[in-house]
Amino acid sequence: MVTTAAIPAERLLVVNATVVTMAPLAEREGTAACVDDADLGIVRDAALVVADGRVRGVGRYADLSHEIARFQRQPDVETATYDAAGAVVLPGLVDAHTHALFCGERVSDFESLIAGETPRLGIGYTVERTRAAGYGELMAAGTRHLAWMRDHGTTTAEVKSGYALDAPGEMRMLAAMADLDSGPASPHVVATFCGAHALPPEFHDYDEFVDELCRHILPSVAASGIARFGDAFCERGYFSVQQSRRFLSACAAAGLGVRLHADELNQSGGALLAAELRASSADHLNFVDSEGVSALAASGTIAVLCPATGEYLDLARRPPARQLIEAGVRTALATDFNPGTSPCFSLQRVAHLARRRLGLSAAETLAALTVWPAISLGARDAAGSLRRGHPADLIVLEVGDFREFGYYDGGNIVRAVLVARPGRPAFLRASI
Repeated sequence: MVTTAAIPAERLLVVNATVVTMAPLAEREGTAACVDDADLGIVRDAALVVADGRVRGVGRYADLSHEIARFQRQPDVETATYDAAGAVVLPGLVDAHTHALFCGERVSDFESLIAGETPRLGIGYTVERTRAAGYGELMAAGTRHLAWMRDHGTTTAEVKSGYALDAPGEMRMLAAMADLDSGPASPHVVATFCGAHALPPEFHDYDEFVDELCRHILPSVAASGIARFGDAFCERGYFSVQQSRRFLSACAAAGLGVRLHADELNQSGGALLAAELRASSADHLNFVDSEGVSALAASGTIAVLCPATGEYLDLARRPPARQLIEAGVRTALATDFNPGTSPCFSLQRVAHLARRRLGLSAAETLAALTVWPAISLGARDAAGSLRRGHPADLIVLEVGDFREFGYYDGGNIVRAVLVARPGRPAFLRASI
């Protein structure tokens, strides 16, 4: 059972920690993709000082002793001290690709997969249930899903719309994301308008639906100011390269950033389109070819790989993570948490799959779950590292060696989570 309890203090002092700051990588100039242990900013025998949701000091305890003494002597300010007992402290994890706001779990489709049958419900069922849900039900589902993610270490999550596929429903989903983001113990939510996700039941032609998206739904989405990105599912049998280009170009013209589901189920040309549009991210990439890899490297687009999806669907190919990194593509990882193809909410599970299946090193895996996804979300200075003056989202592990993150599989080694909220400290302990 997961239990959470906030430490109601204005200031927090974490001591006796091994802090992996990720600061050298976060401060690196340019788009170099290679990562090694020297990029992690590891500080042993460390202390971390937090006030008003921000890091006010991080370093060896001996070097910060005078600052800590001043910090503790301030009158009329309550300070909590957390002894990490030598454990690893990481920046809060950043999940750069999720569909975590939905109603309509597809357990029967899971049963069909196990039986070797074609799933019958599909995304249409989730669209039907999400459209039918009241706002309270939608918020309850999102709150539950985000709590699962948070308790396993995620403090920032990109969340996509795309399970309503009409103007009222998409706006309702985005409003719910804004409300979820404001929750005192919720992960920070980065909203994406995934309008080109599937064909809704009232449409029978993808071109006509793209017209609807661009002319009638997108203007309302852009005016709300909630969504920071637009996204399309560029795949054979779904949105073509031409249709995805039209929708995403309209999103960019409306002031949204661009993300793209690319080459997930076959080689669809999605990676080339992402590079052409200089998208913030190209996601999945199981079937990307060498031309696509080279194009992504030249464009600076970040690859967001979702190995839990390939595992769940037992896909014939996995994304070529080593080829991407060696070509110079910054490579992030994500859960793709959704009800139909990746009911996985744990980036710890993703880390294990990245190490075991994709061949990432421990340092590459940490970068792929902190700095690189934060950059892909335009949040380099808000998430993904522990630096003085920056938000203090952090997690405390049950282990003392950072290489053990991604080694363990099937459990939760996160001992505690801090979701930084100015004026509303929430240091949450997660215990199983």
